[in-house]
Amino acid sequence: MNQKQKETLKLEEDFIKKMEEELKIGQNENKQISITDIKLVGKVSWKDKINGKMISENVFIVEKEIKENDKNGNERKTKQEKIYLGEKAIAGRIGTNEIIYKSSFENINSDKYIAVKNLLENISEKELEKYSFNTLNKIQIMQVLSAHLEKKVTEKELEKILEEMETVETEKEQEVKKDKEDKEKSKNQLSKKQSEKIKVNAIQKADLNISVDGQQTLGKRLDLQEYDNLYIIYSEKVNEINPEAKRNNTTYSLVGMTKAGEAKVLNDEFEMDRSVGNSASKKSTKIRNNNTATRDNKDLSVYTRKSNGISIGCENNKGTVGLSLYQKTKEENENVGIPIQTSNIGTISTDIKNLGRKSKGIQNIDDIQDEVENHIKNGCKLNRIENFDGNKDTSSHKHFDYKEIDENDYIPNTDMKWKDFANKCGYRGEGWLKTTVETVNNLPEINQKNLEDFIEDIEEDFEKNNRNRN
Repeated sequence: MNQKQKETLKLEEDFIKKMEEELKIGQNENKQISITDIKLVGKVSWKDKINGKMISENVFIVEKEIKENDKNGNERKTKQEKIYLGEKAIAGRIGTNEIIYKSSFENINSDKYIAVKNLLENISEKELEKYSFNTLNKIQIMQVLSAHLEKKVTEKELEKILEEMETVETEKEQEVKKDKEDKEKSKNQLSKKQSEKIKVNAIQKADLNISVDGQQTLGKRLDLQEYDNLYIIYSEKVNEINPEAKRNNTTYSLVGMTKAGEAKVLNDEFEMDRSVGNSASKKSTKIRNNNTATRDNKDLSVYTRKSNGISIGCENNKGTVGLSLYQKTKEENENVGIPIQTSNIGTISTDIKNLGRKSKGIQNIDDIQDEVENHIKNGCKLNRIENFDGNKDTSSHKHFDYKEIDENDYIPNTDMKWKDFANKCGYRGEGWLKTTVETVNNLPEINQKNLEDFIEDIEEDFEKNNRNRN
């Protein structure tokens, strides 16, 4: 290796160390960035506009490989080439010809830009490869090996040696990875004795083999087909049974149980949905088992399956933990859920299950959320499926806005005026019209009979109260 090659290799080695520190910032467990090669293009000089002094910096081409894992654990590899002036990225290279400069670099200092542009345009790919880090490193290794073996090592022989080394390294990496996976599995896998304790301490149990949406089982929807039952346990109880089990910072933990009675803590297979819950700003739309619908943030825990994005929510209602199967809306990224049958909550009606069918698509989920939100905003009691099934054509009534109502108009489908209905109901004073319209909006259906029945109920309550006072 000649002096120029040594100096170039040293420059590139120093630059790699600086780049590796920068790369650490953009990496996480699902995204790994590595430098595959660095090429010293050369040095450029330009005059500083402020003090008039000449400034010089090295120009490098940095090749990177980015490995990313999607939510299903599938790996995707992409390659990237960036051009650096000193330690600052100024451009990206597509192929071997096209270079896209950052507008901030291209426009602010034309002398600097022109100097870099001329340098890159006047160097060949052959010259770049000749002094790349990979090439120079290979030369250095060949020289070291040749001295050690007391014979000249050819490039072909070196490639064979490096290939063998890489195979050993890969096998070592696989062993380390398998060992890590085995340790994680053993942490969350429970013994027979521990599994029995889970059953005893469970506050809720869901059969994963029961249809949850009229088509698919809960196990299928949650991608948990290898388990028979899903247990909801207080998190501290799980850790009492198995101190090494992974625990989320939440009230409840999920445990899967097979037919053979083998149990596993599933917290590492779900991630917490921080957008909902008592301390979150977003609400969830819930279809209830009693043919009603609500919008609230009462869930204590919501878990999203990493493999398919389906969520399960846990709500404590006066001591009974209810479960909801959630999907996210496309428009507002909010949860819309149907109830899940459990050991403490009875059979879910087919009509309710059908609302959450996967085959209906995401638009159906958005339509349900829109309809529920619209009815609630208008003060309606959602106690009929047709008013929250996502189909506006099936709604039992339309909404009236009190600001658009004339008190002398007739209420649609009736022979009674708004003011007459209000008087018979005893609605007087400020806000009487708004109260009247909300009452009509809440009727199961707007017709003469329902108006008269409502007035009759009001009168009966009035007479009953009078009798009680006397």
